[in-house]
Amino acid sequence: MASSSSLPTIAIFGATGGCCLAVLKNALKAGHSVNVLARSPSKLSSLSASYPSLLHITEGDISNLPAIKSTLVHNNRVVDVIVSGIGMTLHREGMGFTSNDVHICEKATSAILQGLKELEEEGKVELSPAGPSFVAISTTGISKRGRDVPIAMLPLYHWMLAVPHADKKKMEDVIIEGEGKDRRWIIVRPSLLVDGEPKGLEKLRVGIEVPGKAEKKQEHKEVGYTIRREDVGLWIYEECI
Repeated sequence: MASSSSLPTIAIFGATGGCCLAVLKNALKAGHSVNVLARSPSKLSSLSASYPSLLHITEGDISNLPAIKSTLVHNNRVVDVIVSGIGMTLHREGMGFTSNDVHICEKATSAILQGLKELEEEGKVELSPAGPSFVAISTTGISKRGRDVPIAMLPLYHWMLAVPHADKKKMEDVIIEGEGKDRRWIIVRPSLLVDGEPKGLEKLRVGIEVPGKAEKKQEHKEVGYTIRREDVGLWIYEECI
């Protein structure tokens, strides 16, 4: 294991479950110092006990800007990588799904980027020349480059999951065209997320899309049904951190 001081520092939002919990576990195992914003720190108590010098938890939620800013700083320096996997808590409404906050992903991303902007403007903490990279977990089914989900799943994506996917699209707009426009970022669009034992990176198919009106030479599309949350978390750690 490399020294934590030689590894990128990380801030994770949405780390108490799903893909970001897998990112967190992989990062801690590799020796990274990781900051986490959590409404319920007790959900990470076992990891805190296992990695007391590496895992730093700020209690709060995405509406608390001071807590966000605290999460973005490690040892008086803005972290190297920011990962956000915040998503909706869904419930059924008619034939589809909705949430008590149908703009949570959009608002969370704006808040994180606003916190980062304020830290930069205040000039009280050290900044890397290029600034931190921002990694956001989105979804397939919202690409402007055509279909990236199986035909059989179109009713699920465009009807039953229309509300959360509209929020993910607005979140992407914030990153691509809004507050994140001039920053370094990666948007990860996994297929339908499922639990279960990971299959391993060698089993994953990865497509690439570059924003803009015209397709770029390095682009290629992949279509998949489902993917394990553990595999997404491992891929983000290996490829984005």
